[in-house]
Amino acid sequence: MMSQSLTKISLEAERLNKWLPAKYLVKYDIRLFHLSKLEDDGLILTMKTKTNGLLLKLTLKGYHHFNK
Repeated sequence: MMSQSLTKISLEAERLNKWLPAKYLVKYDIRLFHLSKLEDDGLILTMKTKTNGLLLKLTLKGYHHFNK
C-alpha cells in the first residue's frame, strides 16, 4: 500500500500525464517489492530510463483505486 502523501503525488502526476522518477520518492519509503506488487496488480506502470532511472505512473485502474 502507498502512503497518503505518495498517493497524492501519484494522483497529481497522473492528472498531468507525467511519469514520477522513483529516486525522488525515496523519502516515502518506496521499496522495489512494493512497486512490483502494485505493478502485478495493474495499478502502476514502471519504465527504466538511462537519465532518470526507474519511473512510475498510475494506470487508469490505479488512478480509480487510489482516488476513492
